Amino acid sequence: MRRRRRYAAALLLAPLLVAGCANIPEESTAHAVRDDQQVVTEAAEAPPTANLNAFDLVREFIRRSGNSDAARMYLTKKAQASWVGDAKPSIVHDTFGTVPQQNNERQSGEDQGGVEDTHVTVMLRVTQLGRLGADNAFIPSISENEFRVGVVRENGQWRIDEPPPGVYVPLSDFNAAYRPVTVYFFDPDQRITVPDLRYVSAEPEEGLPARVISQLLGGPSDSMRRSLVSPLASVGARTNVVPDPDGTLVVDLVPLGDKSEEQRELIAAQIVLSLQTVTSSRLRIKGDGQDLIQGHGDWRLSDIPQYDASTKPSSDEPGLVSSDGRLRTLRDGKTITGPAGDGEYDVVSAAQSIDGGQLAAVTRAGDRLRLRVGPYGEALQEVNLDATTMTRPTWRVSTAEGQDASEVWTVEDGNVVRIVRSGEDIWTSIEVNASALDSFGEIREFRLSRDGTRAAMVTSNGKLVVAAVVRDKDSVSLTLPRTLQPRMIVNAVGVDWLNQHTLVVATGQTELPVIRLSVDGFAIDTYDPNNLQFPMHSVTAAPERDVVVTDNAAVLVAPGLGQVWRQLQNGQGATAIPFYPG
Repeated sequence: MRRRRRYAAALLLAPLLVAGCANIPEESTAHAVRDDQQVVTEAAEAPPTANLNAFDLVREFIRRSGNSDAARMYLTKKAQASWVGDAKPSIVHDTFGTVPQQNNERQSGEDQGGVEDTHVTVMLRVTQLGRLGADNAFIPSISENEFRVGVVRENGQWRIDEPPPGVYVPLSDFNAAYRPVTVYFFDPDQRITVPDLRYVSAEPEEGLPARVISQLLGGPSDSMRRSLVSPLASVGARTNVVPDPDGTLVVDLVPLGDKSEEQRELIAAQIVLSLQTVTSSRLRIKGDGQDLIQGHGDWRLSDIPQYDASTKPSSDEPGLVSSDGRLRTLRDGKTITGPAGDGEYDVVSAAQSIDGGQLAAVTRAGDRLRLRVGPYGEALQEVNLDATTMTRPTWRVSTAEGQDASEVWTVEDGNVVRIVRSGEDIWTSIEVNASALDSFGEIREFRLSRDGTRAAMVTSNGKLVVAAVVRDKDSVSLTLPRTLQPRMIVNAVGVDWLNQHTLVVATGQTELPVIRLSVDGFAIDTYDPNNLQFPMHSVTAAPERDVVVTDNAAVLVAPGLGQVWRQLQNGQGATAIPFYPG
């Protein structure tokens, strides 16, 4: 049966790892909303249900904790004064428990909190899936927690006198009350826009643009702060983000001072791209009260260059597949020109640069593996690497328009290395500082994002890990690694970047053979498992391309979620490793 399951549905399969909560903006109060984003005003403002016992009262309190005003009505005045309801909430599994304190002689929740009682201790048991950081980005953090909640009778009704520490919001309530938004920054060379996912209050809807601009002006998320740059650094909002009488949304910034026109164009791109999913209004961008760029008053998405174009392989590059020691094209199965295709090299795996002009190939020489790099279709230079294990290579995008790609990464015998071309066209390996990954286990698959700012990895224990790529003056590091969906993804075998903020993962799990998930791990979908023969062996993906996998019998392609897998006629069988440029 065809299946497409969102994250919340996937919770039925296993307690999941991810979730978090966005901060409620100071200028307005968030209300819980339905999936269609309509405000549930009545529920948000209604008092606690009358005559609840102590345990059901705590359950209802947790269910409404996404709205601090509503949740405060469950507290005594003493508790209201101490509870920090506007703190960044943690997201918990929808299934949570409110049970009696174990050392109490009466164990029935229905018996406790009766007319004769004046105080009850309720044990709140939750599975934490994650939390929102101070930057409103989701941080996976799974744990089993138990809290004492004191409940007292007040004017004939139970109220919470000792609330749990912090704010805990069930996943479904979080999904209803908060909205994912993407704000955009730039790679270190300021050539490519890079998406940065956040979660903000969904209501009031008319305040969404202001909340997005607030996130944008706050800079990159904590995990990406050292990997991205923002021309908006040190810039604030001169006025509120509000529409003019004609409906045009005005974003007025200060101070812009002597920023160049080029910098102002980058700023316009950040704003237009970041607001594209929350408003359809024209945008009027100002700096210091004047047009951001003289003569350009209103902005639309069509006014912005495609800063991410270099991360998308050309349609002229159909992708390749390594099979039986040779490289072939995915389009027709014919071997490519040069020694990587004619059998001179015993090719184990390979990668083509995003522009298509360069090739990196892991080749076998006896019982050792070597890496060769060079122009596509020509003889490849052997790099100073000699290993027993080596991951499929992955290319960094070219750092300058019109120049060939000059950096490719791999993991050899457990060491993350990048191979860099010098001015004399000599390729040399340089070790990457990957000490932050020491506790994650050996890396079995490694894929650099096509904008070069993140890395996705599959470890030897089948886990999926994402880390930021930080480029300092004298070194390159992988920092702040995070395991995505550790309870759901337990046997990953391959990963690739569908786009800059979405991963596709192949697993050895029959119930989840191929999945798609956001880069923070929060949202997850499953591809149709029909026509697949388990287990899966590899996967490749790219923007605006079919996803390609190798299962236990053949190479197959699917255009998207809910689409049936069809066998690729020239896929070369179960041992083949397909790959798109990148």
